[in-house]
Amino acid sequence: MPLTDHQRTVLNYTRDFQHDNGYSPSLSDLAVAFGVRSKNAIAKVVNILVREGYLKKDPKGRIKILESDHDENGADAFLLPLFGPIAAGAATDVESQVEDTIALHEYVVSKPLSTFLLRVRGDSMINAGIMEGDLVIVEKGREPKPLDIVVGILDGQFTLKRLMKNKGKYYLQAENAAYSDMHAADSLEVAGVVRGVVRKY
Repeated sequence: MPLTDHQRTVLNYTRDFQHDNGYSPSLSDLAVAFGVRSKNAIAKVVNILVREGYLKKDPKGRIKILESDHDENGADAFLLPLFGPIAAGAATDVESQVEDTIALHEYVVSKPLSTFLLRVRGDSMINAGIMEGDLVIVEKGREPKPLDIVVGILDGQFTLKRLMKNKGKYYLQAENAAYSDMHAADSLEVAGVVRGVVRKY
């Protein structure tokens, strides 16, 4: 049975919690996370996930993520063989042996509940390999560092630039010499840090 959006969100939260903390959330943790007063409501969702084979409970009722081979989003379809390397310079013999397998969705998105996509408009980041029409994978809540490519909020306006710091002051820098550096008149905030780029040919 396909999961509802809410069930999928609970499952993703449980997976992220387990990844970050090394153990699974309790029903109380889930109730707090989703603003539910009664643990019974969240227990119903957990029981459905157990029944459908996404979670299991140990004898003490603790939750564990199961790697399901029947995910309705087709997780297996994103488990791809990795060959290589292949030269991008002079031609060489191709390595035909499978080096590894990669779950593509996990490779590009480490924290699904904290991740969103933005479509790029403009050419100010072309020297960073980000072109107009690309999708950038953005993680919110991640601590930004100088040189990170970020979604900046400069005086209330959103823009995609590289975060820079000089003499204790942060500013935004384009990756295209045609654009000037951007300094805040009032405020500079970071809505998220870019973790990857998706381009379809």
